[in-house]
Amino acid sequence: MFFKKKKFYTLLDIRKQIVYTPLIFVILLAVVSSIVLYFFLTYQENNKVKLLIQSDNFYKTDELKNYISNIKYNTSANFDDLEIELSNSVYELNGYIKSSLFDNKNLDLVKFERYIDELENNRDIKFLLFDTNNYNILHGDLLIENLAKLTNSKIKTDKFIKHMLENIKYMGDNNLMYWIDNTKENIQLSYFKYVKGKELFLGAFSKVDDMNLLTRKVILETIAAKSKNINNAYFCFYDKNKATVFNYYGKSQEINTSEIKDFSKIKNKSLSHSFSKYQYEIFIKETFLEDEVRRIKGDYEYKIIMSFLTIIFVALLLITTSNIFGRFINTIFNRYNKRIETKNALYKKWKERYELAIIASNDGLWDINLETNEIFFSNKWLDMFGYKRDDINNFEQWLNLIHKDDKEKVLKRYKAHLESKSEHFSCEYRLKSKSNQYKWMLVRGKAFKKGKSNRMLMMSMDIDNRMKLTKELRNVELLTEFGRIVIFRWLNDEDLTVKFVSKSIETYGYKTTDFLSNDVKYFELVYKDDIDNLKKVIKTAIENDASSFTNIHRVVENSGNIKWVYNRSILVKDDHGNVIGLYGYLNDINEMKLNEEELKQKVELEVEKNIKKDRLLVQQNKLASMGEMLGNISHQWRQPLNNINLLLYFIRDNFDKFSKEEMHDSIKSAKVQIDYMSQTIDDFRNFYQPTKDKKYFDIKDSIKKSSKIIQALFERNNINLEIIGSDVKINSYENEFEQVIVNILNNASDAKLIKAKTIKFDAKVLINISKDDEDITISIFNNCGNVDDTILDKMFEPYFTTKFENQGTGIGLYMTKTIIEKNMNGTIDAINKDDGVEFIIKLKC
Repeated sequence: MFFKKKKFYTLLDIRKQIVYTPLIFVILLAVVSSIVLYFFLTYQENNKVKLLIQSDNFYKTDELKNYISNIKYNTSANFDDLEIELSNSVYELNGYIKSSLFDNKNLDLVKFERYIDELENNRDIKFLLFDTNNYNILHGDLLIENLAKLTNSKIKTDKFIKHMLENIKYMGDNNLMYWIDNTKENIQLSYFKYVKGKELFLGAFSKVDDMNLLTRKVILETIAAKSKNINNAYFCFYDKNKATVFNYYGKSQEINTSEIKDFSKIKNKSLSHSFSKYQYEIFIKETFLEDEVRRIKGDYEYKIIMSFLTIIFVALLLITTSNIFGRFINTIFNRYNKRIETKNALYKKWKERYELAIIASNDGLWDINLETNEIFFSNKWLDMFGYKRDDINNFEQWLNLIHKDDKEKVLKRYKAHLESKSEHFSCEYRLKSKSNQYKWMLVRGKAFKKGKSNRMLMMSMDIDNRMKLTKELRNVELLTEFGRIVIFRWLNDEDLTVKFVSKSIETYGYKTTDFLSNDVKYFELVYKDDIDNLKKVIKTAIENDASSFTNIHRVVENSGNIKWVYNRSILVKDDHGNVIGLYGYLNDINEMKLNEEELKQKVELEVEKNIKKDRLLVQQNKLASMGEMLGNISHQWRQPLNNINLLLYFIRDNFDKFSKEEMHDSIKSAKVQIDYMSQTIDDFRNFYQPTKDKKYFDIKDSIKKSSKIIQALFERNNINLEIIGSDVKINSYENEFEQVIVNILNNASDAKLIKAKTIKFDAKVLINISKDDEDITISIFNNCGNVDDTILDKMFEPYFTTKFENQGTGIGLYMTKTIIEKNMNGTIDAINKDDGVEFIIKLKC
């Protein structure tokens, strides 16, 4: 069982309890009293407001119901008046029809149309008249078309007319009909009557009324008058679609809801009725009730404030009384406590200083007993070297850990201090750690004597990083002393005054003293044409607050020779962030620069040679395919030439019998054949015409034009070509792209002939065009057999061909790859797929 240790209270703790406990109790009591009183008064206020609102809502709810019923009644009354007007018009026209206009049951349509148009114009009513035998419409064709739109009918017009007229006849005589479009909230009324003995049906149609507008009209006309029946409130009309409110201030005005502060909060608290179909809302805006609620809340706010002030006054009175008593007790405790504190202050002061000094120094403390040679090491010292307690216990063990090159120096200074030849022991040496690595230490100590020396207190500081850095800096100086790299340190002034320069400056014919004595200024070393650019680079680096910069410029040796150097420098800043100097190096890159210029000239020469070679290859490729193209032209010309020949013989044999129209038709047929031959020549001519400039062209259209070039070849070899995919446009060289397609299709034709020697099959070529966010992909697949992997790898190499020497040059597919990758910045690959080969071209969008 565990027992909690009791807390020990000091005099200061007791004093705090006496002073602060009464204060906390008074404050807590005041807070609790305020909260209870606030909730009690708030509860009373809410009950009083709810009672007022309930009594007022009962009366206003009844008024709102009556007004909504009135709106619906007035809306329906409009249709009752319209029904009477329609029936009167039908009876009037019915009497007119039965009058002398009929002769043997035939209607004089001219007089009837004149009379009925006059009625329609004067009364804003449209009439429909049709016979009940054949359902022919004698007047009102447009009404039936409007009914098709109004009823959203999907039946064709002719069928809809008969169907609609049959329905009207079926619904009977003296019948009022409502035609409603629920989607648009429109309505149209009609009244029909059968003309007895005439086999006719007569109907009158009202104009198309908008139920939405009709309801809105009734509300706007009645809302102001109805508001007068409500005491201390009035009706408001809220149109959600238009975001407007009518009669909000009781003045029959329409205003935008954005002009009303907290409109949504006010409306939500009000009694309301929503016409959800039209997005309308009628609500009651309070006047008297808002003022009364405001008055009630004001009264209770005053009561709450006065109650809080009373509680605060009583709390302050109690706090003041307890504070006076606490001060009296505090004075008594202070007198007694000062006596004790004075005695402990001196002890604590020296103890704290010693502890802080040890912690702040971050040094390892150790103590040697000079009589027994025993050593005690602090935990910090052991952590510095990775040792554990009892690993090192005496002087000899410690001495064996010192580096052999430093041991003699340490013993010499140790003995000199013990012999009082030095006031303090101080030495830098290397000590082996637990991991068998040596670390540099700075050790300072002093021997304490009582008659004879018997103890020595030592402090060890880790200086390993500092010594390693010093060694590295020394190595850097040795490396740069006679090398090509020259280290500089400059001041950030107008002349870049040199504060340090490595000895390697002698490789440029100068001495370090030339710069340090200011006999040679730094900008005298820089080639004159490069000085302004170097200053600009330094200025830009300083303005952009860069940490470093690089620059390639020329320098002038003391002998007058000019060399290229690479300069990298860092910006040295003071504690305020101001650049006070630069530190960097110069590296001789003169030989590299000369080699670079020589290489650049060689590359330009080789590029020019390759361009000439590629031009020769293009020309050779086109000349190689010229014979095959001429064969295609002759194949496509053979049929039209034969047709023209037959037409000529037909004209010769029938010249005397021809009429003018027959002669014209024969000449027209011959011209069609000649135009086809001319178009064939244009297609081949455009194909061989080089493209100098890029332009936007449709890839699918370009492939279709290319297919015309090899159309005759594919027909002769029974190869089916299919082009599918998206219509994609690209900005590039169209004729070169068509050359690519022709080369690949020719390759497929050759492959078909080879495979057909061993097996019969239906040859086909499928071209598919697709596009994603980055690339346009053109896939050209043929089923004319796979290609050996060794051939597939060399397919795009120049002068590589699997045909006989008289059948191919081996540059078609090489030129295809050159056009796609160099001219159009794309890629082309060939893979074996199923029982054929697929060429995949990817172009950037």
